Amino acid sequence: MSNKTIGIIAIIVLVVGAYFLINSAPKEDTENTSGQKNNTQGRVVFSVTDAAADMGTISEINMKVNNVSVHNNTSGWVTVSTTPRVYNLLALNAQNKSELLADIKTQAGSYDQVRLMIDSIAVIKKDGTTKIAKLPSNELKINTMLMVKADETSSVNFDFMADKSLHLTGNGSYIFAPVVKTESRSDANVSVNTSSVVSISGGNLDDSNTIGMDIDGSVKLNFQIKSSQKLNIGSDNMIKLEL
Repeated sequence: MSNKTIGIIAIIVLVVGAYFLINSAPKEDTENTSGQKNNTQGRVVFSVTDAAADMGTISEINMKVNNVSVHNNTSGWVTVSTTPRVYNLLALNAQNKSELLADIKTQAGSYDQVRLMIDSIAVIKKDGTTKIAKLPSNELKINTMLMVKADETSSVNFDFMADKSLHLTGNGSYIFAPVVKTESRSDANVSVNTSSVVSISGGNLDDSNTIGMDIDGSVKLNFQIKSSQKLNIGSDNMIKLEL
């Protein structure tokens, strides 16, 4: 065999060996079952608290939330949770704590809205009677900036101000028009204990705003129905403002 032929065979062996070596090397980015790369997701913890003062004759305000979603321009609405949860807003205030709403992994990026679907508000008085409050709308949609970073933790806390949200009509019915302060953080330190109590510290404060719902269900920045305004529920089951 000539030296030229031996040289050609040696080159072929080197090329084939390099090909198998490159293709057998471990890949740094692995994919999860949804087809998304693991390093493009971040954790988001959603929680609920209440900053209301004591409300005299009322012992509990139980808010039931059925659905939580977030929105961005790329994915549209993304469902965060469909697990119904009930929150005693006055107990959260009395104990000065935040309670878990959802703890999820979602695609990294910037989100511009969050949406809570509120099933019901049950008002329990100190005499033991219970009344279901009328909501202007079961959909509470809040504009806020939520930044989710890969392999980092973000948080969104909804602070319901029950004393500003609950209104008594002339015939003794209740109307609950939510007034909520929303605070979102990225790169935060978030822990959730076995009792679903959420602790949030550090990180970047990305957004903080307060919204209120009007009698027609619309949500407005820095708004609340004045306690001096007289509300009623008409025969058509719509909320009316009495002049």
